[in-house]
Amino acid sequence: MTQTSTSCKNCGATLAGNFCQNCGQKSDVHPITLKHLLHEFFHALTHADKGILFLVKELLYRPGVVAVEYLDGKRKKYFNPLSFLVIATAVWALIVLKSGYFESMGTGSPGGSGGRSYRMPEELAFYFSQSMKIILVYGKFISLIITVPLLSLLTWMFFRKRKRSYAENLVLQALLIGEMHLMLALIFVPAFLLFGHARINNYVYQLVFLAYLAIAYHQCFKEHVIVTILKTILVQALFIAFFWLSIFAFVFVREQLFH
Repeated sequence: MTQTSTSCKNCGATLAGNFCQNCGQKSDVHPITLKHLLHEFFHALTHADKGILFLVKELLYRPGVVAVEYLDGKRKKYFNPLSFLVIATAVWALIVLKSGYFESMGTGSPGGSGGRSYRMPEELAFYFSQSMKIILVYGKFISLIITVPLLSLLTWMFFRKRKRSYAENLVLQALLIGEMHLMLALIFVPAFLLFGHARINNYVYQLVFLAYLAIAYHQCFKEHVIVTILKTILVQALFIAFFWLSIFAFVFVREQLFH
């Protein structure tokens, strides 16, 4: 199909120019070939003004600004936040959940060897181990249906002055969680595999996560830096509490119903 074609292959509208004026599809639609698919793949990754790598780079140092620009209408400039979250979470699930990172939290070393074991109370240890199994099996699903919605609810509650809707907070958290998932999978897990010490590694990651959220919230909601830091700490503390309580509650109900 060429630019001289009279109708759009996508919506059937009459064509005039390089793009359909009704749906935006290109007038020149090429047959699907392997070369075309490879071009589209690398184009999606590296496109200067909307590729996923561009979004990852921008989110590193101005996450709140990126979110505000997207929410305020610069949609063409950035890779779709929800698609980004799904891709980043898939990478996170593949690398983090298969590396032994979570399993080594109790010993601080790959595969559970080396280091001194921390002895939890027996009942707490049971719930923790069962919860970790759930996270290992359903980590990607949990991240998408619990982590992002819960954090979005908390920021919507604590940063109300900017009058961002819950849906807009979902977009913000999708960008932030996606970026932090990639950071954990591509930086912290390799560091853990090289040097061990999973618990220390995780403590550093949590501090970086907290600092990153504070920077993003300050850029996005534009509240005083001290107020933003205090709210970020409160949001993160509540998130951790509600997250683990929800997983523990699921384990408790499951044990009561099936045992």
